[in-house]
Amino acid sequence: MREIARARIKAELAQTREPLANAHTLPGAVYQAKDILALETLALFANHWLAIAREEDLGDVGSFLTQEIAGERILVVRGEDQQLRAFFNVCRHRGSRLIEAPSGRLHGTIACPYHAWTYALDGSFKRAPRSPLAGGNDTLALTTLPLATWGGFVFINLEKGAQALSTVSLPDLTRFRLERLKRARRLDYEIDANWKIVCENYSECYHCPLVHPQLHRVSDITGGGFEVSAAYNGGPMQLRSGFTTMSMSGNRRGPLLAKDATHDECEVYYYLVYPNLMLGVHPDYLLVHTVWPLAPARSRVSCELYFSPEAFTDPDFDAGDAIEFWDLTNRQDWGLCERVQQGTASRGYVPGPYHASERCVHAFDRWYAEWLTGALK
Repeated sequence: MREIARARIKAELAQTREPLANAHTLPGAVYQAKDILALETLALFANHWLAIAREEDLGDVGSFLTQEIAGERILVVRGEDQQLRAFFNVCRHRGSRLIEAPSGRLHGTIACPYHAWTYALDGSFKRAPRSPLAGGNDTLALTTLPLATWGGFVFINLEKGAQALSTVSLPDLTRFRLERLKRARRLDYEIDANWKIVCENYSECYHCPLVHPQLHRVSDITGGGFEVSAAYNGGPMQLRSGFTTMSMSGNRRGPLLAKDATHDECEVYYYLVYPNLMLGVHPDYLLVHTVWPLAPARSRVSCELYFSPEAFTDPDFDAGDAIEFWDLTNRQDWGLCERVQQGTASRGYVPGPYHASERCVHAFDRWYAEWLTGALK
């Protein structure tokens, strides 16, 4: 990155870091430049706790999944002791990738397909064919990565010395018992927009009356409350009178997530956990969006809906009402995100002011601007 361009970007980032009333949006280069994405890959996604799965995805001994993160394909395995562990997906012999499949189940060992070096499910070295190397050699164990769980999510961090996830300030969602929830459906999308534009779009409903009539019908966009920390931001939105959840019908289909619902029965709580995890806690289900960068102007987004275990035992339960609602809402949003991507590439794009209702967008942008300013030093 040329020094003159670096200086201009840092000056524009300084404007984003101002208080909301005086701040301007992020510079166009952060959505377009390949070297910015390279920096994000090496110094942001590689150094933050990232949610890559749910514990239910790894329920049995030997269950595994692999995930592409920051140029690495990570391997997560449930061991004989029921513990989850994350490893670099690389054999200790000559570096062959161990497992290509996105998920599956191993039977007792992890075997390299190149020379059959074999490891236990806890990553310890077991044997190598026609070799004097013996099991129990700790210097030949698979290289582990920090792994932690929160609310049923499995988080990993590529930074070996990362601070514990338990010390990170995350939203207090204990009352919703998220770890109990079961996936009803996953929707996957690829869109022509930068990953940050997806996060920004999620963080505001200024656009909702115009773009999402089905959402605006059941939810009051004015909302109340605002939470922000070094790791997330968000807040609640109120359901309109006569509606009990966000779906095509507006009628709740599953049991309430919170035991003592009180005001939770008529509110939806939206959170963006930095950098790329978006949570929507509805009265009867959890909505999860995760966005992963593929290129400066290309992202992969997953949308998942989770309900309480009791919902699935009800023969009349049908998640389709909520799934249809969010697939429609998502597709409306992706079109908007792609328009923003195109616009920020224009020579005519100049960072502008935030609307007063866009405090969550500004909180995310400010967090990002502070990170990028430091990374550009």
